[in-house]
Amino acid sequence: MIPNISKTFLQGLLIASLSGGLLSACGSETDTDSDLDQQSKLTISLTDAEGDFTNYTVNVNSINLHKANGAVIETLPNTTTLDFSQYIEVTEFLSTATVPVGHYTSAEITLDFTNAELSVENSSGESIPATAVDDAGDPLTIVTLETLINSDSGFNIRFGQPASLTIDFDLESSNNVVINDDETAATVTVNPVLIANTSLDDEDRDRRLRGLLVSVDEVAETFTVDIRPFRIRDHSHGELTAHTDSNTLYEIDGISYNASEGLAALALKDAGTPVVSLGTFDLTTVTFTAAEVFAGTSVPWSDKDGLRGSVLARSGNSLTVIGATIERDDGHFSFNDTVTVIVDEDTKVTKQGSTEDVSIADLSVGQFVRVLGQISDDGETMDATGEGIVRMRYSNVSGAVVSVSPLAVDLSHINRRAASRYGFSGTGISTDNDADVDNYEVDTSTLTLGSLDIGEPVRVKGFPTPFGTAPEDFTAKTVFDLGHVKTRMFMGYGKSGSESAVVTLDENGLLLDLDSATGRHHLKQAGVITDIATLDSVPLIQPGDGHGLYAINQDRTVDVYTSWEGFQNALQSQLNDGKVVIFVTSRGDYDATALTLSSHHLVVRMTR
Repeated sequence: MIPNISKTFLQGLLIASLSGGLLSACGSETDTDSDLDQQSKLTISLTDAEGDFTNYTVNVNSINLHKANGAVIETLPNTTTLDFSQYIEVTEFLSTATVPVGHYTSAEITLDFTNAELSVENSSGESIPATAVDDAGDPLTIVTLETLINSDSGFNIRFGQPASLTIDFDLESSNNVVINDDETAATVTVNPVLIANTSLDDEDRDRRLRGLLVSVDEVAETFTVDIRPFRIRDHSHGELTAHTDSNTLYEIDGISYNASEGLAALALKDAGTPVVSLGTFDLTTVTFTAAEVFAGTSVPWSDKDGLRGSVLARSGNSLTVIGATIERDDGHFSFNDTVTVIVDEDTKVTKQGSTEDVSIADLSVGQFVRVLGQISDDGETMDATGEGIVRMRYSNVSGAVVSVSPLAVDLSHINRRAASRYGFSGTGISTDNDADVDNYEVDTSTLTLGSLDIGEPVRVKGFPTPFGTAPEDFTAKTVFDLGHVKTRMFMGYGKSGSESAVVTLDENGLLLDLDSATGRHHLKQAGVITDIATLDSVPLIQPGDGHGLYAINQDRTVDVYTSWEGFQNALQSQLNDGKVVIFVTSRGDYDATALTLSSHHLVVRMTR
């Protein structure tokens, strides 16, 4: 939930990796004429991170890579319209591009905000429109961002050496949101931050592959897709081969299959059949393995509209879905804060990660859903009766622990929307047993709860119990306690910055000054915000083990370091040169006892 003050958000991540195992992060290397005849395939993907934007739709005009010899390599074949807020739980394959081998020094992305659609939550959890402006308050149009890759060395693309390039469009560091007094609209001042590195992928999230079927190899247990990311229908973005295994689940034309039966069924489909697959991407072997595959009429492409969102309330066979992104069968899409979905006994219902029989009786408040049906012209109602399909996806609830055994949570968010918006009437076996946002009961079964303590932040992944059957209110698949919930730390020093923001900077970490902080200064864990001023001292930001993403941003250029030593020396040099700190944002593992944040991701914005 956004208070009526200035606030920044993190929401973008682009991951690029070699599809053929061809990228290497090493020292300097000189390009030669022969490089022009040697090419490698680069796979670019997109995701975002937790934030409070309900819609952040902009055009991505281009993604370019710059070689040391001055050559510019275009890696995005077409302008792509996308909503960064929709990629919190998954990373989407965006494009494969054939690029020359050689030494690369920087990446560049051009965003067009001319027709951008932005919205945020106000203090009541309602979605309100937001306008993107520049520092002068003028409407934002086209913005080009540059990041230096491994600022001290760049990276080399070579044959036979798998590696990856990560480009992180960091919206927490890029956007400053101010909500007007009556909380009906907001202004977003955009100063984009783009980060790139070649060795780190610390995000535990699914990958999503969307496009048209090219071929199936049942012997190799693979299928190849012509990538059509997001809602693109007309332009190919290259091809990617997906691997399958004995755990892969399929839904083809509304029929569920296991493993080999599903691959055989997929092999019977014609080339050009729409396919959507969720799975994992191994950066070491540079392979995508499908966990779930949807094809044919199970994909919103030809005869059905699609919708994704979270069930806000239920009355009979009418579901109110919040945060509804609508994809019409002709490829056009839109965002509505709420949409009414109508189901009946013929509506097919499936459950993520399971082949068990489920029905509309299992659909309850807080359930994250993907729906196929027919949307009304005004976008306010979707008919999923008859041949409609509702997919129950994993839901995420977060808040503070009320009791440990049994587990109960004071909810702050459900599927990243304010829990206060949800209506739980009818969820219990009686009115007295309806779910309670202040005491949300979770069935943890045999799960180990670790070191959970009352008052600590917690996030739970699983499914709401079937409608009208609570208690308990939710069945957990995974419980993320304090030790597994990434903590975000933000220290702001105003537009003019602070000369005294850095108290100490050495090999042990970065300690920041609280007294000169004029903006926000907080920790955020599982949606729970803690004012740093209430702690005994400011947490020490320590370098995490191994490689990290440590960046220094000035204007629209970012220097990225994968080693703490390189970052430390560069930041000290900037401070010695009279630069001041505007803000510091960091993400990592928080130790409340030691007051330390072990960070793999840190951005320092500076100005003169």
